[in-house]
Amino acid sequence: MAYNNRGNTYTSLGELERAIQDYDQAIRFSPTLAMAYSNRGNAYSNKGELERAIQDYDQAIRLNPKDVMSYDNRGLAHTRKGDLDRAILDFDQAIVLRPGDGSAWNARCFARALAGYLDTALKDCDEALRLRPDDSNALDSRGFVYLKLGQVDRSIEDYDGALRVEPKKAHSLYGRGLAKRRKSDIAGSDADIAAANAISPRIAEQYRGYSIPP
Repeated sequence: MAYNNRGNTYTSLGELERAIQDYDQAIRFSPTLAMAYSNRGNAYSNKGELERAIQDYDQAIRLNPKDVMSYDNRGLAHTRKGDLDRAILDFDQAIVLRPGDGSAWNARCFARALAGYLDTALKDCDEALRLRPDDSNALDSRGFVYLKLGQVDRSIEDYDGALRVEPKKAHSLYGRGLAKRRKSDIAGSDADIAAANAISPRIAEQYRGYSIPP
């Protein structure tokens, strides 16, 4: 546990290689310690090594089939890889195990939106916001769903809500910029997109992968 806990501290400091070394040691001493696999998976995910992260989440779940966080985090890794149906299955299981977990409802909303399942995505976001009304991530996700549905005013309203909670949320700024452009608010669109790019230079690349209708 000492190695596992020190690994958590290194992870929080961004020292991921040291964290992984400590999780390796925790697993060497206790090969059935599910949380060490899950935590090492988080470190690999933070490094962008998604396959290795998923392998660790797999093992954590084998050892502890009720490990909600490993389902959540494996779902997020699958989402980042574009394996959206697998991601949705993981979020399904997380919701079964902990139905009051607003973050899992939000994560499934976003994965479903990316996969084009917009009606069910919207229901997931609504449930996430019922559980956590001021969650900027859920507001952002629902704004994204409305953007894909072409409901521009509702999209802007949700992005506005997300930005009231988290003013420097690049994802919401960029999405609102796209929504404003559809309303021919070019100045407002340009301002939002410029602000988003200043915060996160790769945000435009991220949105290009979302297949948003013109």
